[in-house]
Amino acid sequence: MNRVIDRLGLKEPRRALALVVLAALVARLIALDVRVAHWDEARVGYWILHTADTGWWEYRPIIHGPFVQHVTRWTFAVAGVSDFTMRLPVALIGSALPATALLFRSRLRDVETIALGVILAANPLLLYYSRFMRSDLPLAAFAFVTLGAIVAAIDTDRRRYLHLAAIAFALALTTKENAVLYPVSWLGAGTLVVLSRLAADHYDGGDPIATLRSWVTATRRRAWAWRRTLLALPFEILAVVAFFYAPRSPEADAGLFSALADPTLLPGVLGQATVGATGELMDLWLSPSVRGHAYAPYLAHFLVVLAMASAGTAVLAVLAVRWQPRPLVTFCGWWALSGVVGYPYVADIKAPWLAIHVVVALAIPAAVGLLAVVERFRAARIERRQLASVGLALLLVFSGVFAVASAGFTTYHQPPDGFNVVAQSGQPGGDIRPVLQDIRAVAGHNDGTDVLYYGNLSFRDETWANHPPAPSDWFNRLPIPWYTERANATVDSVETAEGLPTNPPPVVIAEGRDRAELAAALDGYAVREEAILIRGGRRTIEVFGFEYHLGGKTFAFFIDRDALEAATAGRDSAPS
Repeated sequence: MNRVIDRLGLKEPRRALALVVLAALVARLIALDVRVAHWDEARVGYWILHTADTGWWEYRPIIHGPFVQHVTRWTFAVAGVSDFTMRLPVALIGSALPATALLFRSRLRDVETIALGVILAANPLLLYYSRFMRSDLPLAAFAFVTLGAIVAAIDTDRRRYLHLAAIAFALALTTKENAVLYPVSWLGAGTLVVLSRLAADHYDGGDPIATLRSWVTATRRRAWAWRRTLLALPFEILAVVAFFYAPRSPEADAGLFSALADPTLLPGVLGQATVGATGELMDLWLSPSVRGHAYAPYLAHFLVVLAMASAGTAVLAVLAVRWQPRPLVTFCGWWALSGVVGYPYVADIKAPWLAIHVVVALAIPAAVGLLAVVERFRAARIERRQLASVGLALLLVFSGVFAVASAGFTTYHQPPDGFNVVAQSGQPGGDIRPVLQDIRAVAGHNDGTDVLYYGNLSFRDETWANHPPAPSDWFNRLPIPWYTERANATVDSVETAEGLPTNPPPVVIAEGRDRAELAAALDGYAVREEAILIRGGRRTIEVFGFEYHLGGKTFAFFIDRDALEAATAGRDSAPS
């Protein structure tokens, strides 16, 4: 084993982490489209398609920062529109995350650096939400790069890391509003580390005042040496933030690209991208109504998610804080604790993805703790010269096996919602892909209205501007609008059976509780449950009911069999 590791060069962190990144990429890309779109993925994906179609975009805090929206739209333009390409940008960021361990190499041993990469690749929570189109994983990744670049800049005195930190933090600001909580946590954690260091100096008989003065003097000298770089950083951050937050418009006198062509428009566009976006953010996310919930239930849910999805990471981190209380380890411990205490307070819903921001804080202590455990076993059972070989072999095997195992548990299988705490309750538990394929086929061969929503899925004006905020009843349809928009289906709605047109569209969608009422109104059509096809009358109607983990909601899909047979005749007769 030792010879194999030496021959492959896996004791060198960069080579080992390259292998870890490759394993992470495979675990994230394989069957990336296996799950039906989550409620949240579907609404954001729908509006991304609308932006791509109209060229219109402006910041709406209810769907968070623009990074995922713009990058996913560019991905659609290059690689087409699908569940796979919708999740691809986040999956790539999650795959690259283990490589960021190299930024902390000056504070970690080589084997600890590799362990950090393994944890970032294999943690089930990070893995699951790397396979999910949402902004939390990119935010955590960019924030982690920011911290790592700052550490690398301080330890190596290389200013290029400051530019990396600025760009990474600017990108973090474009992902989600809670990006501002990271520097707050870091400031608090850093203050506590400094105070604890000064207290230890005092109790050890030293002079904490002299120690503090020496730190201040060293900081002033470093800041003066870096003065030109430090002055440039705010402009770098502003450029990235303005590019992403600036509105887009097809009109000639508005939007980012119009301002680039006509500099007189630039101040207004920059104002919208900075001051205007900040005002909208504060109006929504600082509103007391967002946090109008009891703290204890949210804290309990947060702790359950950490216990179920990241227990190993948390336990190893605690052991590191106890056995290896280095400044970086202690700093990350305080950072993680601030997240555990703070996120249940600022959260608007019980969302497992918020635990991502604590897991990345725990990753460094967990890596140190993992090696501390290995060393303790080594002291009892393993000879010193075998430690590197055995430890690295276990880490690399663990990276691949555990990543695949956790992906299988949380992604390829959908346990009941109460059991799988990693999957948020807006995740459909069934597979509606067959009926969605049929809807797409029918819409492609139909003239006029393709899909008719019924009952609680309807609202009066289907011509509303297709961007947030949307009519509240529209959200009852999710995730279906994402798929009908992909199919370029023309949609309409009707509230009651009496309002049904004489010749209904080929697809009618209702809530499951309205199935019997709707079937009765469609006189002359054969209707059976459980996707059983019945011939009869002038046309045959196909009914599908699928259970969702969204308050127990059931959708019923009525599809005109004659239209479906005409649309799928070529598809069904084509050789497989």
